[in-house]
Amino acid sequence: MFKLMACLFFAAAVAAANPYVLTVLNEVSVDPAHKFVELHGAPDNQSIDLHGWQLVTTTSACTLTHYLQYNEFVVIDSEALALGEVAHGTLRLNPLEDSITLFDSAGRVADWVCYPRYPTGHGKGPLPPIPGSIAFWNYDDFEGQSMNWYVDSTPTPGSDNDDHSSIAGTVTGTGGVTLDEACVYASGTGGCGLCGLYQQTGYTISGLGAGTYEVSAGGIYNGHVYQGVYPESVTVGYSQAVSGIDLVIPSIGVAEAPSTPTLPFVRVAGRALLVSSDGTAPVSVQIYNQVGSRVNEYYLGPVRGEKRIEFPKTLAPGIYFAVARRGACRNSVKVVLW
Repeated sequence: MFKLMACLFFAAAVAAANPYVLTVLNEVSVDPAHKFVELHGAPDNQSIDLHGWQLVTTTSACTLTHYLQYNEFVVIDSEALALGEVAHGTLRLNPLEDSITLFDSAGRVADWVCYPRYPTGHGKGPLPPIPGSIAFWNYDDFEGQSMNWYVDSTPTPGSDNDDHSSIAGTVTGTGGVTLDEACVYASGTGGCGLCGLYQQTGYTISGLGAGTYEVSAGGIYNGHVYQGVYPESVTVGYSQAVSGIDLVIPSIGVAEAPSTPTLPFVRVAGRALLVSSDGTAPVSVQIYNQVGSRVNEYYLGPVRGEKRIEFPKTLAPGIYFAVARRGACRNSVKVVLW
């Protein structure tokens, strides 16, 4: 019953864990020949008044003086700062490790990325190569929002990011049935991605960096919960489309081999979280606010049984999302603090 309840909320949990977030940081290069930070609104491009916003690294800060137009790419580099038309101040990027934070005019965190941080994803990027860059992919579908920082071997300041790869295939239930709803994940050290499906079998997970991924899926058909994992890891290179990654996943309780675990399981108890797992692997928990900014993170190590996490008293009232992860597995819950 425990596993069944966890799975029934599978699709809803994905959407809850990925609230719509406007991201602005789009590409970063630490190459001495051209260090830059590129800005672009995504996934739904829209105009943004950046006047008074600040771009801050561990050793520099500059103030933006620009109105970001619909579908416009803005490059902040030494030339742009010298001209002073889009920003003024300084921009220094440590080629080995740094954090880049974009504050809005009210001093709130609007977007950020730290590198190198693995596994990569929203807010965590790989080490930018020289030559090369880290580039951002952001896509939103009915199942949630897929965000990933990946290595781009051919920087494209001022235009769309490229060099990302994709994994494609089909996912069906026992007997080849088309699931009512499903979500397919790709997760690896170099990135992550997802694709939501509604009464269809074909999927494509895009925006992946070069690396090796585990592909897993879960869904519902006529009230039956399905979940499974592709039996082999999938490796992609730069600008590579890998297809034919087909999953036939059994209804839960019928599989002859263990399918993707539903653990860790997370639930709310007042101003605390209760995280359950089986002690076989470390568990981490991230807390996000409504705009997708991470406000807290906990590394719990292997959890056997149930672990209680108290919310900090300094956490303001509001709506939050808690995501518990163990390897490629995750569960999430919406939290309302009064």
